[in-house]
Amino acid sequence: MGERRKIDAGWKFFRGDLAPHSNTEGWGGAKGKSFYFGATAMDFDDTGWKDVDVPHDFVMEGDYTRKTEAFVGSDRVPDMETIDSRHFAGGSLEGGTGWYRKQLDIPEDWVGKRIFLTFDGVFRNSSVYVNEHFVLTHESGYTGYTIDVSEYINPGVRNLLAVRVDASGREGWWYEGGGIYRHVWLTVTDPVYVPESGVSILAEPEPDTGRAVVTVETKVENRLDSETAVCVCSAILDPDGREIGSQTDWISVDFWDTAKVIQRLELSDAVLWDLENPCLYTLRTEILRDGKLADITERAFGIRSLTADKEKGLLLNGSPVKVKGFCQHMDHAGVGIAVPDKLMEYRLHKMKELGANALRCSHNPPSPVLLDLCDRMGILVMDETRKTSVSAESLEQLRYLVKRDRNHPCVYCWCIGNEEVNLQFTPEAVRVMHAMRMEVKKLDTSRPVTMALIYWNPNAAKNSSDIDVEELIPAAKELDIAGFNYNPDKWDRFHEAVNGLPMMNTEAFSNSWTRSCYETNPDKGHFYVMDPENKNKNIRKWNEDSAYKAETMWKMYNERPYLSGYFIWTAFDYRGEPTPMPYPAISTQFGVMDYCGFKKDIAYYYQSWWTKETVLHIFPHWNLAGQEGRPVTVYCYSNLEEVELLVNGKSYGKRTMEKDWFLKWDNVIYEPGVLCAVGFRGGRETERKEVRTAGSAVRMELVPYEEEIRADGQDTAIFQVRLLDKDGQLAVTADPQITFTVEGAGRFLGAGNGDPESHEPDKLPVRRAFHGLCQLLVRTAGEAGEICVTAKAEGAGTAQCRIRCEK
Repeated sequence: MGERRKIDAGWKFFRGDLAPHSNTEGWGGAKGKSFYFGATAMDFDDTGWKDVDVPHDFVMEGDYTRKTEAFVGSDRVPDMETIDSRHFAGGSLEGGTGWYRKQLDIPEDWVGKRIFLTFDGVFRNSSVYVNEHFVLTHESGYTGYTIDVSEYINPGVRNLLAVRVDASGREGWWYEGGGIYRHVWLTVTDPVYVPESGVSILAEPEPDTGRAVVTVETKVENRLDSETAVCVCSAILDPDGREIGSQTDWISVDFWDTAKVIQRLELSDAVLWDLENPCLYTLRTEILRDGKLADITERAFGIRSLTADKEKGLLLNGSPVKVKGFCQHMDHAGVGIAVPDKLMEYRLHKMKELGANALRCSHNPPSPVLLDLCDRMGILVMDETRKTSVSAESLEQLRYLVKRDRNHPCVYCWCIGNEEVNLQFTPEAVRVMHAMRMEVKKLDTSRPVTMALIYWNPNAAKNSSDIDVEELIPAAKELDIAGFNYNPDKWDRFHEAVNGLPMMNTEAFSNSWTRSCYETNPDKGHFYVMDPENKNKNIRKWNEDSAYKAETMWKMYNERPYLSGYFIWTAFDYRGEPTPMPYPAISTQFGVMDYCGFKKDIAYYYQSWWTKETVLHIFPHWNLAGQEGRPVTVYCYSNLEEVELLVNGKSYGKRTMEKDWFLKWDNVIYEPGVLCAVGFRGGRETERKEVRTAGSAVRMELVPYEEEIRADGQDTAIFQVRLLDKDGQLAVTADPQITFTVEGAGRFLGAGNGDPESHEPDKLPVRRAFHGLCQLLVRTAGEAGEICVTAKAEGAGTAQCRIRCEK
């Protein structure tokens, strides 16, 4: 779509509300160009406003507060009965309203062109004004939008873009943030052009021939005052950029109208997109009128086949794939929902390290950047709309999602809802789900549709275990794949009852806990699912039966080939929904990694059975002050055949590892020193893991995610801060306050530590470590050079790290 420029830098921001408070205030609701007052006025003085770049989340810059309010219907949503307010569910941060302003420099030679603004995501209820004109209000915080502002823009002179964001409303029950939190783009095109999402690509391989058929549907817009004939040329480029096929067609487009053309290109020796070799081709679309190039666009795509089979599960290019996925909300320590591109990449790499090959976008449309990364990295994506509804707004969000994302090979199914407990058992559910599925099929017939159903009915006096499998069959039959959250005891019975309907597990247990904590402490917001005293610690329904659910559920899934997907809740902790912990906890602990991406012990369970790497991991850490001489339970996650446990050389016995399971030793007497696991394969020792009692922190180290980043003002450097004792071991009980200094070609962006109870501000360069770890984020300043980061902590000295920043 023409020439596209990112306009993320150089915004002014004000937190609070100013006139105009609505698009009808003053003369604005009655006359054109009448928002000449307040924050939309050209001559408004915004010099006192904060300088920001987007993506930006202004809600996470506030203070955590405790609210108790009537939370009507909290018991009608699974696991919400411990949440006493939507404020607490949302991370204990207040939403509110904010204003953004930006000066746009539009070249004189754009006269007569079409000019567009694209917002990839604004949370939420955003109103856009250009040069004192009201342009649009967009309600959803999760779908982006593109606006044609051609008539409002004055090339060659100063132009003003103003955006009011009202984040006081909520769409989910987790932390949702607020602000322009994804990229913003300015695009210029010829009056004859291909609109946003105007190209649909269906690339289908022919079995056993090595050939593929690529069907391309292209829409062309004509904003000339007369009908025009245009040439549409579609060319396919291989991964090396060589043209390997093309087709040209002429079409006529009426004045101020749209026309489309369908083209069919055949390829020989097609390389298929799969998880190990995510091969991407490029479709280049050229529009010519009067013999001249009017528009050119390029889109990546992959060639692959995908089928959900009732007995074999998911077939990718004809071969069964064991889907090993994570669900995830997309906020992160230090930045909230305004996650930089590099941080998205970091998070996906952390998932892949554990062996994951799939991601569920829970519970809303993802960033376009995330899908581009998954295309390149070979990660399957369940692409999800926000709500199961056929309201005009909800259907438009669903259409937007499908049209925007249907060319991504990583997207393998569409999800039309999650745990709609008030709807799914009703007669309306069948009609609503059918209508949504048909809306998807109108736009994309190549992917299955699913929904995350759950055996929970707040309108019936039944526990989930008492609900018959047949009660969800009417709703499930409206899906291509029946998706289920939890309730593994019903999988087999449902499979038998609906012979012929593929199934998947859309949400699975993860064994909730706080990183490196081995007892539950409600006063600190720390939780350990294996604490035998949980039933006595005033937290909902958590007892010894709650432990090992993650291991049990994966083992069951892996034994059932008919299930075509498995998604753990969640990969990372996220702000909000701290069930089952009370305040002061402000983050969930469902993640197998914490809010910074540091591994919890449970991560090694998945790494054991999802990867081919040799894994040997034991816990708890061996710094259990006050428990000398007392028995403790030691656990081991490993994929070795046998493991022997020793404490200071004394053996507690050798155990045989069962597939997809773990080991534990009860009544291990704690004494400071060395906890050691020795792993065996084929009767021979192949691995040894020691956990030593660590001393106090005496020094730090800064470990960068990358040694070099781009000097574009947008790239992000990620540093792990480690507190070490005199022997170089992680000081697992260390929590000193660390002060950061960033010099050179970078600037401080944010910091976090993974503590679900931490109320420290993420946007100050001062942060306590949590169990010996901390994370620092640095953004490039837009110039080449060196970024120098210094960390100081009392008792642990000073650490320094330098990385390169290149153009």
